[in-house]
Amino acid sequence: MRFDFDDYCFACGKKNEYGLKLIIKAEGGISKSIVKFPDYMQGYNGIVHGGLISTVLDELAIYAGMSLGRQFVTGEITVRFKKALKAGKEYIVEGEVVEDRGKIVATESRIKDSKGMLYASAKAKLMQVDDSV
Repeated sequence: MRFDFDDYCFACGKKNEYGLKLIIKAEGGISKSIVKFPDYMQGYNGIVHGGLISTVLDELAIYAGMSLGRQFVTGEITVRFKKALKAGKEYIVEGEVVEDRGKIVATESRIKDSKGMLYASAKAKLMQVDDSV
């Protein structure tokens, strides 16, 4: 099964008027982007909702995997929150493949500020999409 990209992805799609429209650079098992969560993506007053932080960490993990030239879906993800992210502020998001076992790829992703302070991180296992399914 293959998944087709229609540009409506919540995280990176340019056609999704409610999405983040992330511009992600990915090559050689590493992905990078900048994210700025709008005010309407908050949970508590001025604080970004944890589910949206998890979404961005997942997206950068997937892009890191896809930069290896294969298509993946997330099989498992564990997110650790260190500090609250503030709506309206820019953060740096990175993902990287830490182990490639063929159909299963392990990744790590993180959100930091411009000074390198870690706000959240994730470890994910990605499953390669098999064209023959």
